[in-house]
Amino acid sequence: MESGKRIEMIYNGKAVTILNQRSRLWTHPYDYRTPQKATLSSAGCGVFSICHCGQWLTGKAFSPEELADFSMQNGGRGDDGTDRPALLSAMMQKGLAAQYGFSYQGDGLRNDLETLRVHLLEHRGVALCNLRVGHIVSLLDAREADGEVQALALDSYSESMEEKIRPHVREIVPQSAVDTLVRNDAGLVVGQRRQYAMYWVDTAIVRDFNLLHAL
Repeated sequence: MESGKRIEMIYNGKAVTILNQRSRLWTHPYDYRTPQKATLSSAGCGVFSICHCGQWLTGKAFSPEELADFSMQNGGRGDDGTDRPALLSAMMQKGLAAQYGFSYQGDGLRNDLETLRVHLLEHRGVALCNLRVGHIVSLLDAREADGEVQALALDSYSESMEEKIRPHVREIVPQSAVDTLVRNDAGLVVGQRRQYAMYWVDTAIVRDFNLLHAL
């Protein structure tokens, strides 16, 4: 059986709603002037990640459909997905960022890992980033373990087993399991695969991050 759109869990005393992008039930439009009619399921990783950050910071669950509409109306939907700097700046200008519990200081896409580590460890902020090219995940917490700084990733597409990410995963969160059906070329179900949406990862893999400062 496939996992649904939302997976409710508790982690370290915090309520977490995993917005499972693998579910085909996320049919809300998330278009960028194209005939393909993109949806949250096909292109919503940035929207889901901001909702994950907001819940972590405030304890409130947010509507990805409402944020997707805001993004499309305010220049946050780019031709290859979510334009993070544009969407975050619009959220600041319209007062929406404060509702999500963060401020954004217009820092673009950064790669200075020491700044990220201080932000997560000492300032208790959160971040958006790439662990692989083209996919946005949220970083919610950090810890020092085994001589490295590790970040807690919440990944709407549950890529803990993805080839480029798996070597950097240090611990999976068992209750974040996401089950999907495996189909052959004819569309017939031939098995089931389990991956995890929340996992601790070595920060050395983190690229192109945006810092969201907790209020």
